[in-house]
Amino acid sequence: MPNKFIRIGGFAISDCCFENVTRRIYSQIQSGSRLAVFFANTHFVVTCQPLRNRLPRMMSSVLILNDGIGVSIARRLLRRGKFACNMNGTDFVPRLLRESPKPLRVYLLGSTKTAVDGAAAAFARIPHVDIAGLCDGYSLWQKEEEIIEEINAARPDILLVAMGCPLQECWIVENFDRLNANAIFGVGALFDFVSGQAPRAPKIMRQVQLEWLYRLWREPRRLAYRYTIEIFSFLRIVFANAVDTAQTNVSTVNRHIH
Repeated sequence: MPNKFIRIGGFAISDCCFENVTRRIYSQIQSGSRLAVFFANTHFVVTCQPLRNRLPRMMSSVLILNDGIGVSIARRLLRRGKFACNMNGTDFVPRLLRESPKPLRVYLLGSTKTAVDGAAAAFARIPHVDIAGLCDGYSLWQKEEEIIEEINAARPDILLVAMGCPLQECWIVENFDRLNANAIFGVGALFDFVSGQAPRAPKIMRQVQLEWLYRLWREPRRLAYRYTIEIFSFLRIVFANAVDTAQTNVSTVNRHIH
Protein backbone atom coordinates (compact mmCIF):
# COMPACT_ATOMS: atom_id res chain seq x y z
CA MET A 1 0.00 0.00 0.00
CA PRO A 2 1.17 3.56 -0.71
CA ASN A 3 2.36 4.97 2.60
CA LYS A 4 3.87 8.31 1.61
CA PHE A 5 1.64 11.36 1.30
CA ILE A 6 2.27 15.02 0.57
CA ARG A 7 -0.21 17.63 1.83
CA ILE A 8 -1.03 20.18 -0.85
CA GLY A 9 -3.93 22.58 -0.41
CA GLY A 10 -5.21 20.56 2.53
CA PHE A 11 -5.34 17.23 0.64
CA ALA A 12 -3.14 14.21 1.36
CA ILE A 13 -1.83 13.32 -2.08
CA SER A 14 -0.15 9.96 -2.52
CA ASP A 15 3.48 9.95 -3.68
CA CYS A 16 4.03 6.51 -5.19
CA CYS A 17 4.91 5.00 -8.54
CA PHE A 18 2.26 3.49 -10.83
CA GLU A 19 3.15 -0.08 -9.84
CA ASN A 20 2.67 0.50 -6.10
CA VAL A 21 -0.59 2.37 -6.55
CA THR A 22 -2.09 -0.23 -8.86
CA ARG A 23 -0.95 -3.00 -6.53
CA ARG A 24 -3.09 -1.44 -3.81
CA ILE A 25 -6.08 -0.97 -6.12
CA TYR A 26 -5.94 -4.56 -7.40
CA SER A 27 -5.58 -5.79 -3.80
CA GLN A 28 -8.64 -3.85 -2.65
CA ILE A 29 -10.68 -5.19 -5.55
CA GLN A 30 -9.65 -8.77 -4.80
CA SER A 31 -10.39 -8.41 -1.09
CA GLY A 32 -13.86 -7.02 -1.76
CA SER A 33 -13.17 -3.80 0.15
CA ARG A 34 -14.04 -0.39 -1.31
CA LEU A 35 -11.92 2.51 -2.42
CA ALA A 36 -12.53 5.97 -3.93
CA VAL A 37 -9.79 7.25 -6.23
CA PHE A 38 -9.45 10.94 -7.14
CA PHE A 39 -6.95 12.72 -9.40
CA ALA A 40 -5.76 15.99 -7.91
CA ASN A 41 -4.89 18.74 -10.37
CA THR A 42 -5.10 22.47 -9.65
CA HIS A 43 -8.82 22.54 -10.50
CA PHE A 44 -9.47 19.71 -8.04
CA VAL A 45 -7.59 21.46 -5.21
CA VAL A 46 -9.56 24.70 -5.73
CA THR A 47 -13.06 23.37 -6.38
CA CYS A 48 -13.02 20.42 -3.95
CA GLN A 49 -12.14 22.50 -0.87
CA PRO A 50 -15.66 21.90 0.57
CA LEU A 51 -14.85 18.16 0.70
CA ARG A 52 -11.74 18.53 2.85
CA ASN A 53 -13.58 17.95 6.11
CA ARG A 54 -15.48 14.96 4.75
CA LEU A 55 -12.65 12.96 3.22
CA PRO A 56 -10.82 12.20 6.51
CA ARG A 57 -13.96 10.45 7.76
CA MET A 58 -13.54 7.94 4.93
CA MET A 59 -9.99 7.32 6.18
CA SER A 60 -8.22 4.55 4.23
CA SER A 61 -11.07 4.37 1.70
CA VAL A 62 -9.77 7.38 -0.26
CA LEU A 63 -6.73 7.54 -2.52
CA ILE A 64 -5.77 10.89 -4.07
CA LEU A 65 -3.22 10.88 -6.89
CA ASN A 66 -1.23 13.79 -8.33
CA ASP A 67 -2.32 14.89 -11.80
CA GLY A 68 -0.51 17.53 -13.80
CA ILE A 69 2.22 20.09 -13.63
CA GLY A 70 0.36 22.45 -11.27
CA VAL A 71 0.55 20.24 -8.19
CA SER A 72 4.13 19.28 -9.12
CA ILE A 73 5.15 22.95 -9.15
CA ALA A 74 3.29 23.55 -5.87
CA ARG A 75 5.24 20.73 -4.22
CA ARG A 76 8.54 22.20 -5.39
CA LEU A 77 7.54 25.68 -4.18
CA LEU A 78 6.85 24.15 -0.79
CA ARG A 79 10.35 22.61 -0.93
CA ARG A 80 9.03 19.08 -0.64
CA GLY A 81 10.82 17.50 -3.58
CA LYS A 82 9.24 15.85 -6.63
CA PHE A 83 6.50 13.28 -7.14
CA ALA A 84 7.59 9.80 -8.17
CA CYS A 85 5.60 10.18 -11.40
CA ASN A 86 2.62 11.99 -12.89
CA MET A 87 -0.67 10.13 -12.38
CA ASN A 88 -2.67 11.67 -15.23
CA GLY A 89 -6.09 10.04 -14.99
CA THR A 90 -6.59 9.83 -18.76
CA ASP A 91 -3.50 7.63 -19.04
CA PHE A 92 -3.74 5.93 -15.64
CA VAL A 93 -7.17 4.31 -15.96
CA PRO A 94 -6.71 2.64 -19.39
CA ARG A 95 -3.32 1.32 -18.27
CA LEU A 96 -4.84 0.04 -15.02
CA LEU A 97 -7.42 -1.90 -17.04
CA ARG A 98 -4.90 -3.24 -19.56
CA GLU A 99 -2.41 -4.46 -16.96
CA SER A 100 -4.86 -6.04 -14.51
CA PRO A 101 -3.73 -9.58 -13.58
CA LYS A 102 -7.35 -10.71 -13.35
CA PRO A 103 -10.63 -10.02 -15.22
CA LEU A 104 -12.44 -6.80 -14.30
CA ARG A 105 -16.09 -5.81 -14.44
CA VAL A 106 -16.37 -2.12 -15.26
CA TYR A 107 -19.38 0.21 -15.11
CA LEU A 108 -19.22 3.59 -16.92
CA LEU A 109 -21.26 6.52 -15.61
CA GLY A 110 -21.47 10.08 -16.91
CA SER A 111 -20.59 12.27 -19.91
CA THR A 112 -22.70 12.27 -23.09
CA LYS A 113 -24.35 9.20 -24.54
CA THR A 114 -22.01 9.26 -27.54
CA ALA A 115 -18.92 9.52 -25.34
CA VAL A 116 -19.93 6.85 -22.81
CA ASP A 117 -20.96 4.44 -25.59
CA GLY A 118 -17.67 5.02 -27.40
CA ALA A 119 -15.60 4.61 -24.23
CA ALA A 120 -17.43 1.39 -23.34
CA ALA A 121 -16.73 0.00 -26.82
CA ALA A 122 -13.03 0.92 -26.51
CA PHE A 123 -12.65 -0.64 -23.06
CA ALA A 124 -14.53 -3.75 -24.15
CA ARG A 125 -11.74 -4.42 -26.65
CA ILE A 126 -9.36 -5.06 -23.74
CA PRO A 127 -9.46 -8.89 -23.49
CA HIS A 128 -10.13 -9.26 -19.75
CA VAL A 129 -12.48 -6.27 -19.33
CA ASP A 130 -16.21 -6.96 -19.06
CA ILE A 131 -18.51 -3.94 -19.37
CA ALA A 132 -20.98 -4.42 -16.50
CA GLY A 133 -23.15 -1.49 -17.57
CA LEU A 134 -23.18 2.15 -18.59
CA CYS A 135 -25.26 5.29 -18.24
CA ASP A 136 -24.78 8.82 -19.55
CA GLY A 137 -24.85 11.80 -17.20
CA TYR A 138 -28.16 13.20 -18.46
CA SER A 139 -30.00 9.95 -17.82
CA LEU A 140 -28.50 9.68 -14.34
CA TRP A 141 -30.19 12.84 -13.10
CA GLN A 142 -33.51 11.70 -14.55
CA LYS A 143 -33.50 8.40 -12.63
CA GLU A 144 -30.68 8.51 -10.10
CA GLU A 145 -32.10 5.97 -7.63
CA GLU A 146 -32.80 3.50 -10.42
CA ILE A 147 -29.25 3.84 -11.79
CA ILE A 148 -27.71 3.31 -8.34
CA GLU A 149 -29.78 0.14 -8.00
CA GLU A 150 -28.59 -0.95 -11.45
CA ILE A 151 -24.94 -0.36 -10.48
CA ASN A 152 -25.37 -2.33 -7.26
CA ALA A 153 -27.02 -5.21 -9.09
CA ALA A 154 -24.13 -5.29 -11.58
CA ARG A 155 -21.55 -5.41 -8.74
CA PRO A 156 -18.71 -3.88 -10.79
CA ASP A 157 -15.10 -4.17 -9.72
CA ILE A 158 -14.56 -0.63 -11.02
CA LEU A 159 -17.03 2.24 -11.37
CA LEU A 160 -15.82 5.12 -13.56
CA VAL A 161 -17.65 8.39 -12.86
CA ALA A 162 -17.22 11.10 -15.51
CA MET A 163 -19.16 14.19 -14.42
CA GLY A 164 -16.38 16.75 -14.23
CA CYS A 165 -14.78 18.19 -11.12
CA PRO A 166 -16.08 18.84 -8.46
CA LEU A 167 -19.49 17.31 -9.26
CA GLN A 168 -18.12 13.78 -9.67
CA GLU A 169 -16.13 13.93 -6.42
CA CYS A 170 -19.13 15.28 -4.49
CA TRP A 171 -21.39 12.60 -5.96
CA ILE A 172 -18.94 9.82 -5.12
CA VAL A 173 -18.47 10.99 -1.53
CA GLU A 174 -22.21 11.50 -1.07
CA ASN A 175 -23.10 8.03 -2.39
CA PHE A 176 -19.99 6.06 -1.41
CA ASP A 177 -21.71 3.98 1.27
CA ARG A 178 -24.60 3.19 -1.07
CA LEU A 179 -22.56 1.97 -4.03
CA ASN A 180 -21.73 -1.71 -4.41
CA ALA A 181 -18.47 -1.20 -6.34
CA ASN A 182 -14.95 -1.97 -5.15
CA ALA A 183 -13.04 0.92 -6.74
CA ILE A 184 -14.80 4.16 -7.70
CA PHE A 185 -12.87 6.63 -9.83
CA GLY A 186 -13.60 10.27 -10.64
CA VAL A 187 -12.35 10.42 -14.24
CA GLY A 188 -13.38 13.83 -15.63
CA ALA A 189 -13.16 13.96 -19.44
CA LEU A 190 -11.79 10.41 -19.82
CA PHE A 191 -14.76 9.12 -21.85
CA ASP A 192 -14.46 12.03 -24.30
CA PHE A 193 -10.80 11.22 -24.94
CA VAL A 194 -11.15 7.41 -25.08
CA SER A 195 -14.16 7.60 -27.41
CA GLY A 196 -12.40 10.05 -29.73
CA GLN A 197 -14.91 12.83 -29.07
CA ALA A 198 -12.04 15.04 -27.88
CA PRO A 199 -8.46 14.81 -29.22
CA ARG A 200 -5.49 14.28 -26.91
CA ALA A 201 -2.48 16.55 -26.98
CA PRO A 202 0.55 15.31 -28.96
CA LYS A 203 2.60 12.74 -27.03
CA ILE A 204 5.55 15.08 -26.57
CA MET A 205 3.30 17.66 -24.85
CA ARG A 206 1.90 14.98 -22.55
CA GLN A 207 5.40 13.80 -21.65
CA VAL A 208 6.47 17.28 -20.50
CA GLN A 209 3.13 17.85 -18.70
CA LEU A 210 1.89 20.55 -21.09
CA GLU A 211 -1.37 18.87 -22.06
CA TRP A 212 -3.18 21.71 -20.27
CA LEU A 213 -1.75 24.16 -22.82
CA TYR A 214 -3.10 22.10 -25.72
CA ARG A 215 -6.53 21.90 -24.08
CA LEU A 216 -6.52 25.65 -23.47
CA TRP A 217 -5.73 26.21 -27.15
CA ARG A 218 -8.58 23.87 -28.16
CA GLU A 219 -11.18 25.26 -25.72
CA PRO A 220 -10.15 28.81 -24.74
CA ARG A 221 -13.60 29.99 -23.67
CA ARG A 222 -14.28 27.06 -21.37
CA LEU A 223 -10.79 26.71 -19.89
CA ALA A 224 -9.34 30.23 -19.86
CA TYR A 225 -10.53 30.97 -16.32
CA ARG A 226 -9.27 27.61 -15.01
CA TYR A 227 -5.77 28.09 -16.39
CA THR A 228 -5.37 31.77 -15.55
CA ILE A 229 -7.32 33.33 -12.69
CA GLU A 230 -7.99 30.03 -10.92
CA ILE A 231 -4.23 29.41 -10.74
CA PHE A 232 -3.91 32.35 -8.32
CA SER A 233 -6.66 30.83 -6.15
CA PHE A 234 -4.75 27.55 -6.22
CA LEU A 235 -1.50 29.16 -5.09
CA ARG A 236 -3.29 31.10 -2.35
CA ILE A 237 -4.85 27.88 -1.03
CA VAL A 238 -1.54 26.01 -1.23
CA PHE A 239 0.44 28.59 0.74
CA ALA A 240 -2.36 29.35 3.21
CA ASN A 241 -2.50 25.67 4.10
CA ALA A 242 1.28 25.44 4.26
CA VAL A 243 1.27 28.16 6.93
CA ASP A 244 -1.57 26.47 8.83
CA THR A 245 0.32 23.16 8.81
CA ALA A 246 3.50 24.82 10.07
CA GLN A 247 1.62 26.62 12.86
CA THR A 248 -0.07 23.37 13.90
CA ASN A 249 3.29 21.59 14.07
CA VAL A 250 4.82 24.39 16.16
CA SER A 251 1.87 24.34 18.58
CA THR A 252 2.22 20.57 18.95
CA VAL A 253 5.94 20.89 19.77
CA ASN A 254 5.28 23.65 22.30
CA ARG A 255 2.69 21.51 24.09
CA HIS A 256 5.18 18.67 24.42
CA ILE A 257 7.90 21.05 25.73
CA HIS A 258 5.68 22.54 28.41
